[in-house]
Amino acid sequence: MKKEDKSRQNYYNDLEDKIIELSLNLKRKNNELNEVIDLNNLIFKKLIHNLKNPIGVSFSFSEMILEGLPNYNPDRLKSHIEIIKNSTEFSLNLLNRLADFSRYQLPDMKFIFQTQNFTKVLKDVIEKTQTLANEKGIKIISNLPENDIFLNFDKDELSIALLNIINNAIRFSEEKSIVNIHLTEDDTSVKINVIDNGLGISEKDIPAIFNEFYVVNTYSNDKVKCIGLGLPIANKIVKKHQGKIIVESELEKGSIFTIIIPKEI
Repeated sequence: MKKEDKSRQNYYNDLEDKIIELSLNLKRKNNELNEVIDLNNLIFKKLIHNLKNPIGVSFSFSEMILEGLPNYNPDRLKSHIEIIKNSTEFSLNLLNRLADFSRYQLPDMKFIFQTQNFTKVLKDVIEKTQTLANEKGIKIISNLPENDIFLNFDKDELSIALLNIINNAIRFSEEKSIVNIHLTEDDTSVKINVIDNGLGISEKDIPAIFNEFYVVNTYSNDKVKCIGLGLPIANKIVKKHQGKIIVESELEKGSIFTIIIPKEI
């Protein structure tokens, strides 16, 4: 009888442990769901805030053109159409960035890791940034090792992260300046340094630059309005690779963004 009582007690103890474990898991999932809901609410508010102005500007200038078209001279018409174009371009860019950002919030977001030539991928990314650099007369100096570096990574996603960081360096640099890109490796990791002599970031702002919609400078050096999603997206991608981004910066002197990706993931 005592043996049966002991078995029954063990059964109840195991059942209690499982109920506690299920309860904790449910609580954790509920907290995660609340975090996603809070973030979605924030994104919705930011979306409304960021779209109201450019849509309003486009609407106002469209009305002005329609009402006064017979009296418009070509230069004035061109100027107002440029304003509409820029406002629309900003709105589309914001929506595209939000779509990208939302992908990384999904719990089932899958990365495709493959061992491949990282040096070549970085070269391709640098090539994609040349158009923006050429528009500002910025010279990109890349210092890459002679031997190709092979790494286990998601080519498409890590390319987005690198592109965001290098484009940021170009956008916040003065015309006819230099952006340096260094690629090195050691036994455990690969390191990419992106160095610019641009606007720089204050010490108090550095901890917040990877927060969604956080903007240090409302406009880049080429007068493009900033959205505040490029760096958060880059940071999420690098973290998915078990890596990290280190930022060193000084106002009016420039920034160094160091991306470190471990070789073993």
